[in-house]
Amino acid sequence: MEKIKPTVKDSLFTHMFGDESKEYLLQLYQALHPEDKEMGTDNLKIITIENALTNDIYNDLGFIANDRLVVLVEAQSTWSVNIVVRLLLYLSKTYQSYIFSKPEMKARLYSDSKISIPKAELYVLYAGKQGNKPSVLSLKDEFFGGDGPVDLRANIIFADDDRDDIIGEYLAFCTILKEQLLLYNNDKQKAIQATISICIEQGKLVRYLSEHRREVEDYMFALLNDEELKEAYGDYRHSQGLEEGRKEGMEESKVTDIKNLMNNLELSAEQAMEALGIDKGDFSKYMPML
Repeated sequence: MEKIKPTVKDSLFTHMFGDESKEYLLQLYQALHPEDKEMGTDNLKIITIENALTNDIYNDLGFIANDRLVVLVEAQSTWSVNIVVRLLLYLSKTYQSYIFSKPEMKARLYSDSKISIPKAELYVLYAGKQGNKPSVLSLKDEFFGGDGPVDLRANIIFADDDRDDIIGEYLAFCTILKEQLLLYNNDKQKAIQATISICIEQGKLVRYLSEHRREVEDYMFALLNDEELKEAYGDYRHSQGLEEGRKEGMEESKVTDIKNLMNNLELSAEQAMEALGIDKGDFSKYMPML
């Protein structure tokens, strides 16, 4: 593969649904609102927050439908309830941009005349199985013990929801990519190429992947750095804040890593330990802890 341009910071999700033609964005909207038969691409306006303009406050996808509905969608490969806090920041910034882009509305913000803003819907596309995870994440429930004046609720769509739409096809791509990364032992190029071929064979994102195959290979290769590979395998050692060098803490962290990998990808204990690079001679040490 030729050298990747350092400016490539895209992902399959943002590239596909953030395209200016809005063809796939319309399919996404229709997947979320199948009852709306009248929606067209001209009625959808992309309002995704861009990193370069907002001091690192940026989201995966934001759009307005018919100037009446704000939809924010985040794509996640690892599970974290912190996403609902990030969505709070994204929504606040989105509403601020919406209001300040309309001089008359901005001028009325501090008057006694009530302004009108679009309703918001928040979604998280999680590239993993639901298990015991909630289908709705509540800011109030997760962070304030169910009490308090501030709340925000995000609908979670899981990879095992068996959706027969563009969302299901996107999540299938993510699931197959995880599997291929394991199969090819972190060989990113082979894993990405195999994922694209498998998806096309299975009828997932066929047109998009066929038309943009080389682009997908390039920006997915650039995106999958070492840190993101660790996330794909459920490796949370660094985020757990364990003191480096403490043997007991590191062992507890490694056990957590193994369990996360077993749960997220439904691997056996041996497969999980092998994927994490644990010496086979140490398998017997960790087995009783699982």
